Amino acid sequence: REDDTYDIIEYSSRYCEIDCEILYKGYTMFRQWILTLLDMDIDEVLTTASLADKFFIKQGCYDGVMEMSGIPQLFIQGTVVGGRTMCAENKIINVAGKINDFDAVSLYPSAMYRMDGFLKGCPQVLKDLSYEFLEGCDGYFVDVVINSVPVHRKFPLMSYVNENGVRTFTNAMVEKTMRVNKTTLEDLIQFHGITFTVVRGYYFDDGFNTKIKETILFCFNERLKLKKEKNPAETIYKLLMNSGYGKSIMKPVINDVKF
Repeated sequence: REDDTYDIIEYSSRYCEIDCEILYKGYTMFRQWILTLLDMDIDEVLTTASLADKFFIKQGCYDGVMEMSGIPQLFIQGTVVGGRTMCAENKIINVAGKINDFDAVSLYPSAMYRMDGFLKGCPQVLKDLSYEFLEGCDGYFVDVVINSVPVHRKFPLMSYVNENGVRTFTNAMVEKTMRVNKTTLEDLIQFHGITFTVVRGYYFDDGFNTKIKETILFCFNERLKLKKEKNPAETIYKLLMNSGYGKSIMKPVINDVKF
């Protein structure tokens, strides 16, 4: 207005109209990208994790791989440890001036490409508790009591959940029980030199579905191609690669909410 005032109701109304118009255009474009590149419809999924999961299923990445629930799922879920944010020895550091932020390229996709694949078949209850037996298995998820930790690290690989429900990374793990998978236990042996006693667990010995390696490499290369063309649709493949693990490590769904 000429008197330097404005109508807040008129302003908010116009703001909402523009906001909805932008959201509609964004949704329409995003849906078209997914339809064109993946032959999938975002109207049939709720999250990018679900989209990536459906894409991996479509590519055959989970053929022969069991979907688990109940006790095996709860036990195996216990080996999943989230990312951590900490300085060396978990100490607080005050830094004056500028710092460099180093970030690796495609950490999730590269990890999926490097692994052997997804374990096939049913989990078998572990009866032979020797490490010699575990070494010959395709995969396993076990509880171990740590007997010694000869090598201490500033960023320890070992952790436990304290009484407040907070995961604590520490070298002080002697006589503590830790739930680990094959990769974690091999790392603890290599980098901490631990000795341990296997208590219980599950093992898999039916091979791997390796399709994930081919699928991830395809997504990575397709994204590079689109980036060179300066095509913003390259973000679709980035979303797929960074969301692909989400549905596979879900916690049990306790409640079913219906609208």
